[in-house]
Amino acid sequence: MTSRLAHAVLLGVLCAARVLAYYPFVHYATTGAPFTVAPEKFDLSALPGRTVYYFVITENPEEFPAGLLSQIRLAAKIWSGVPGTGLRLEFGGFRSSALEGATPGIDIVFQEAPAGIVAMGGPTAVTEPIESEDGPFVPILRSLVVVSDQYLDGGQTHTDAFFLTLVHELGHALGLQHTFTSGVMSTATTRATTRAKPLAL
Repeated sequence: MTSRLAHAVLLGVLCAARVLAYYPFVHYATTGAPFTVAPEKFDLSALPGRTVYYFVITENPEEFPAGLLSQIRLAAKIWSGVPGTGLRLEFGGFRSSALEGATPGIDIVFQEAPAGIVAMGGPTAVTEPIESEDGPFVPILRSLVVVSDQYLDGGQTHTDAFFLTLVHELGHALGLQHTFTSGVMSTATTRATTRAKPLAL
């Protein structure tokens, strides 16, 4: 394959990927063609008010930085405002430990992270695929967002980079993968979003 043809193919793939700006982690519900894909997502029909609650894990809620909590709540609000989804993210409060076996939700914990890592997140527990009118999907039971504990002193939490990272990691907690586009679910180095337009430009 010539270099020019290879570049054209790559460009075509990347342009086609722009149609799929956000897509979930998937499981294959069949082992042969035609393959049936079952995306990971919260089963909103089983949640009161179609609401996923997130909890901040801390031993000292009275000492938790107000500015940091504000950034978390604003980041969650971005996902609640996506048109047409019906999804709502709401702050469930502070807890001293992550929940197990409870209503599906998201836990946000602060702990030491590798150098250069601001935060990371994703589903930690899923159940067997179930059928819906849109096809099969894998319900998320619990998700986790881990934020570096260096931000517990309240410093640097006001930056656009930190805010967009929170939006990004909450997207992973909702079951979304990285994307080739320059939206909030792309990697930090290829992301071209702003606080004013955090999902995509």
